[in-house]
Amino acid sequence: MLKTLPSVTGTMLCTAILAFTLGTSSLNTANAQSRTEVPTIGTAGGAFMSIERERLYGEHYLREIRRLAPIVEDPVLKEYLNTVGNRLVRHADNVQYPFHFFWVRDDSINAFAFLGGNVGMHTGLLLEASDESEMAAVLAHEIAHVTQRHIARNMERMTAAAPLTMAQMIGGIVVGLINPTLGMAVLSTGIAGAQQRQINYTRQFEREADRVGMAALARAGYDPEGAPRFFTKLQARYRYATQVPQFLITHPLPESRIADTRSRAQALGSVALPPVLDFELARSRVLVRYTSRAPRDLLLDFERDEQIANHPHKRQAAQYGRALALFELEQFEEANTIIDELITSAPFNLFYLDTKTDILLGLDREDEAVDWLTREYMRRPNNQVVTLNLAYAGIEAGEYTLVRSILNDYISHEKTDIVAYQMLIDLHQRADNSVALHEAQAELHNLRGNFQMAVEELHSAYAKTSEEDESNRQRIQARIFQLRALEAERDRVFDI
Repeated sequence: MLKTLPSVTGTMLCTAILAFTLGTSSLNTANAQSRTEVPTIGTAGGAFMSIERERLYGEHYLREIRRLAPIVEDPVLKEYLNTVGNRLVRHADNVQYPFHFFWVRDDSINAFAFLGGNVGMHTGLLLEASDESEMAAVLAHEIAHVTQRHIARNMERMTAAAPLTMAQMIGGIVVGLINPTLGMAVLSTGIAGAQQRQINYTRQFEREADRVGMAALARAGYDPEGAPRFFTKLQARYRYATQVPQFLITHPLPESRIADTRSRAQALGSVALPPVLDFELARSRVLVRYTSRAPRDLLLDFERDEQIANHPHKRQAAQYGRALALFELEQFEEANTIIDELITSAPFNLFYLDTKTDILLGLDREDEAVDWLTREYMRRPNNQVVTLNLAYAGIEAGEYTLVRSILNDYISHEKTDIVAYQMLIDLHQRADNSVALHEAQAELHNLRGNFQMAVEELHSAYAKTSEEDESNRQRIQARIFQLRALEAERDRVFDI
């Protein structure tokens, strides 16, 4: 599928919304941390915030993230991140709800977790990681922040120190991501001497997340050395820098913490793993589609990388990068030759399937794309990459009935897929189905927390529905009531 470009409101705003700032002011004091073993703190926080309330917070903040942040709505990269993330979740303890993993288009090095099992990773962190174990180590750390309920416990501690409202605490966390010093000042208003205690508790969270995350990392079959290897690399690179990545502000890396992760990795046992093909392909895809690098420059880099690659998977990733760069340069025939060779080596690889679809449509071979993807869809009917590529090709080929059927079926069990609703909107515009168009637009607004706009779209759909079509009018009216209830729920949980 052609890349979808999210609404970007600027890196600072994005960072402000993506909210895990337990370590906001501990960077300058972190070197004082002792190397004593971290006790098991457990999963407290339930007295302050129930699991259900945490889930509600997570759902509504995720709507805000979708609305304001440059989320990468790329089905192939989403599939890859969820595969790695859920592999780790299956080996984690204290999992209370399903996890949601997503990419943020940002060259900076950062990852974060938020209430309700939401974990985000910047594309820049993928490019910084040398292998999948390093990337998985960061994900495992963020998953541990969630399973150990560190955010709820942090809020509980702040509430015990001063009578802050939930909105004030969340506001302080959000401000803290724009300006860590100012954020802590907001949180510390009225708290006076509690600030140092807050910092120390945050250090406990970080070390607990290291311990719990690395255990899950090892159980999932990754190399536990990925954690100290990645952390050491970051520390060395930014040791004397005046500006450090957000990840190092929210996750400070004193020598003692790195030494602890290295000791744990040795105890868990190092595992020699070969390069993972999908990790290498994901890096190539991000380089071409989600950085500012010129495709022609990248093409030269990939040609060089292909010559010096020391493993078949790295060589294939360089070839894939060449195909993507050639596609961006509209050299479709050359790109097609490369991708066909790659598909021969790995017929079911989703990265290759997605790019082959783009190339066929670039060559105006829509019918061929639909026929090929229909066969793949029959083989893997529930796969998001196959389904959305078939829908994309079907729209371009004018197969509106087919697309309507597969998208409606897909959305029935994937109700939060932004790309699916964007395709439905495109479909209904082309098919001149104004009622269905308004309904699809309403659902897209709902996913982004724009409840009033969603209700207005549904009122338009209702007005255009025939009075004789009473069942559909009632269905639309019921959905209006549901969205108003969601808006009231959002206002209630955020103390608005």
